[in-house]
Amino acid sequence: MRPEEKRQEIIVGIVVLIILVITVLGIMWGKKYDIFSSRGYYTVRVARASGLEEGDPVTVAGVPKGVVDDFIVRKDSVDIIIGVDKDITLYSDAFAIISNQELLGSKKVEVSPGNSGRRLSEHGIFRGTFAGGLEDIFETTGAISTDFQTLLGNFNKTLLLLNQSMEEDVQASLHTIHNTARLIDSLMVADIQPGLKSMKGALQQAELMVDTKREDIDTIVTNLKSVSLTLNTVVDDNKDKLGRSLASLDKISTDLNKLSVRLKDPKSSLGKLTTSDSLYQRLDSITVNINAIVKEIKADPKKYLEHVNVNVDMFGGGK
Repeated sequence: MRPEEKRQEIIVGIVVLIILVITVLGIMWGKKYDIFSSRGYYTVRVARASGLEEGDPVTVAGVPKGVVDDFIVRKDSVDIIIGVDKDITLYSDAFAIISNQELLGSKKVEVSPGNSGRRLSEHGIFRGTFAGGLEDIFETTGAISTDFQTLLGNFNKTLLLLNQSMEEDVQASLHTIHNTARLIDSLMVADIQPGLKSMKGALQQAELMVDTKREDIDTIVTNLKSVSLTLNTVVDDNKDKLGRSLASLDKISTDLNKLSVRLKDPKSSLGKLTTSDSLYQRLDSITVNINAIVKEIKADPKKYLEHVNVNVDMFGGGK
């Protein structure tokens, strides 16, 4: 091979090698890999990363130890690529919190390295959470304010509908009350007023009669007082007699109770008289016989009087 051809091959090889190196470096640069960097890269997976930007600091125990390098947005989460100084060792139970650097300042990622003892490999994934700041409070307050305004609008509409309904009901009620008042007025004129006039006339007549008969009424009242005094005097004078009479009445009541008990007792004479069927039958038989004898006497009196001598002295001269 001639020296010129050999030199060309060397130049082509060098060019190809340079192209390969540039390609690899470009790929690594595109993926944010830096082989000359003194940091290790990890992924923090959070639900949201509002306000966090590339270049924001990554702190460990409050000390800056890295930066936010990139974001990968997923369906239900966000992966934050962070670069952490290689003097920081992260473990499998590492945890991160996205918080504010200042009250209204930029965000930062606070990393807790963990203490499980199992080292997290570079490019490993660990969980994080988002601690909202004042802007999130304002955002939430704005959403609440919007909802509150919507609620007020609905409430105003409800009040308008309620007022409209109440106005209709009140007007209907007022109309009904007006009709009722008119009906009462007509009843007053037709029925109640004549009755009131009659009552007024009757009261006037009664008052006139009282005025006319006042002397008689006074006399009646005086007589009633006198009768009442007389009755009181009689009662006072005969109090002992009334007491004895009441005692006699009590004794009579007691005797009547005893008689009632004896009448109810079937073993006593009075009880047998009232409860014995045989006595009733005997009395009935005697009554029948007496009736038969009376009939015979009426039919043939001579039969019973033929042996009777009756002398009647009408003038008292003989025996």
